[in-house]
Amino acid sequence: MKDFLEEIGINIAFVLAGLAGSLVTVSNDATKNLKSSIAGIIAGTFSANYLTQVVVEITGLNGLAFILGYIGLKGVEKLSKKIFNEDDSSSN
Repeated sequence: MKDFLEEIGINIAFVLAGLAGSLVTVSNDATKNLKSSIAGIIAGTFSANYLTQVVVEITGLNGLAFILGYIGLKGVEKLSKKIFNEDDSSSN
């Protein structure tokens, strides 16, 4: 199973660390609805999986999957607000 996941570009360690980072972000924001929370978790997990190796190669720093999972969620939120013309102040 691990070989298959790696063949399709999924690194289990990055996914788990990114999932943990995105869960921390979601748990810190009680104002989110279920749909936004699920989308954020998926986005953070995918961000960690697909961006960690790139960021490690650029910066030389290891252990970034958790942080990318955390930030990945925030990045998708910002992009979503821009696309749908939502004001940041309306969510508070």
